[in-house]
This record gives sequence, C-alpha cells and structure tokens, in this order.
Amino acid sequence: MTFEHDDLFAPLPAIDPALNRPDRIVVVASTNELSRRSHYMRLAIATKALPVSRRELINVVADAIYGFKGKIVWPSGQAFAIPYVDDAFGNDGSFRWVSDFLRFAEEAPRQMPQQRIIARLRLIDLYFRIKHPERARLIAE
Repeated sequence: MTFEHDDLFAPLPAIDPALNRPDRIVVVASTNELSRRSHYMRLAIATKALPVSRRELINVVADAIYGFKGKIVWPSGQAFAIPYVDDAFGNDGSFRWVSDFLRFAEEAPRQMPQQRIIARLRLIDLYFRIKHPERARLIAE
C-alpha cells in the first residue's frame, strides 16, 4: 500500500457542533462518484480509521444522518429522501458486508462496486460529509 492515503488513516478531529446547523446544505455523492474504485477504496480507508466496531458503524451513520438539522440534497439540488439505514444495509444482523467492505482499505478492489451496494456506500459517504467534511473532501479527490 502506498503512503498517498495515510491522511485518511489519521485520527479524526473532534466533531464541530457548528456543523449541525439548519442553514447547512450537504450534497450526497453521485452514483458516478461512488462507482469509482478509487472513491470506494478511500471510503473504506476512512471508514476503517473510525474508532467504531462494524456493528456500531451502522448506528453511527444513522445517528449522523437522522440527527442532521441541515438540508441533504442530490448534486442537482433536489432534496435527498433519506432511506431507512437498516434497509439500505440489508437488515443484516451479522454486518458481514461491513467487514468485507473494510478489507478494501488494505487491498484495492478488482472491480467497480456493484449497483446493489451503492445505497450503502452513499450513506457511509454521507456520514463523512456531515460529520467530517475535510475527510470527505479527501475521499472524493
């Protein structure tokens, strides 16, 4: 693994409460962005660096999204309809998919992410856009 993504492994700064204000607008990642292998891998790296278990990850993502007071929109500006996080992750109590996803922090995916997981990736990416916008910019490079 190269050192070009080391900043994604760095400890996250404290979450600034000012990020959760009603006038803030967060734009979700497009399907094209999420389909890039580079974005997929950087998202896995950043997610693996979070100090949470695979089971807790889903709760952290849900809390960030449902607790956000600002607006969440598509790149076109249209309102984003927030799905049920549990449904997006397939109501999988074992959270095996999360473990499989985190492996891509160490080894590059051989193919683009499948369409069936784009909603999951979008929610994880949205977590970073809401709580850690600087880290989200690094992921989206």
